Amino acid sequence: MTNDEERTTNDERLTQGGSRSVSALIYCRSSIAIVALCFISVLAAFIALPSLLDRGAAARDEVYERIVARGTLRVGMDASFPPFESLDAQALVGFDVELANELARRMNLRAEFVTSGFDSLYPELSADHFDVIISALPFDRLRTRDVAYSDIYFRGGEVLLVRADENRIQQLSDLRGQVVGVEFGSSAETLAKQFERRSGYRVQNFSTLDEAELALERGDVQGVIADAVSARLMRRVHGQLRIADQPVGSDPNYVIAMPITSPQLLAAVNKQLRAMDKDGTLKMLIEKWF
Repeated sequence: MTNDEERTTNDERLTQGGSRSVSALIYCRSSIAIVALCFISVLAAFIALPSLLDRGAAARDEVYERIVARGTLRVGMDASFPPFESLDAQALVGFDVELANELARRMNLRAEFVTSGFDSLYPELSADHFDVIISALPFDRLRTRDVAYSDIYFRGGEVLLVRADENRIQQLSDLRGQVVGVEFGSSAETLAKQFERRSGYRVQNFSTLDEAELALERGDVQGVIADAVSARLMRRVHGQLRIADQPVGSDPNYVIAMPITSPQLLAAVNKQLRAMDKDGTLKMLIEKWF
């Protein structure tokens, strides 16, 4: 082998050796980086563990635990809104009263009523003077950051009253070319005028809802729009009327309010409300009181 060939061979060996060294170095550094990342991940998890445990503890529903331990469900109520709730010979009566008693019974609890003014219900709930509010309470989107609301148990929006012998009318659009009565200045009047052009009927105002009902009986108007509570009570008195199948308005809807920190209580309340809806208990109570 010549001197030049020997130099070439030595250079190749040096080059190969250098490549191997670089590769080994890169591999070593990569391994160290992986180990370091694993160590950092484990350390971060260890540091975060107390925080995660705190969150788990915070998820406990202490309100519900106290209710179960006490055996009573404290119900806040403004007893001045019949037929939902009122005082009769110092005893609470009404739709909400029976609803609360049945709800508590199904939760293996006893309802304990705490009366308050309507404007004080939310502050007293926050002050833990009761566990839930059941008092013809409308859903309020602006309060959803502060309280939890149950499913809707009573829909109080406007409905259409028609004569019981008029089977053709099931919704507002069936009144095209007809006359619809409303109480002047009511939310029903506002709603009726919103749909007047689209549905093709004419709105006629009355000083009172009773006057509108009399006009319906005489045939001067073919339908009357009123809130669900008033319409149901009117139907009880005037058996010749019925409520059309299709609701007109969507608000207010009555719900049960409770602390927003009570997910277990909310789940338990909704479970029983859905069961009462499914087995016909809610419908039975509505038919009894409205």
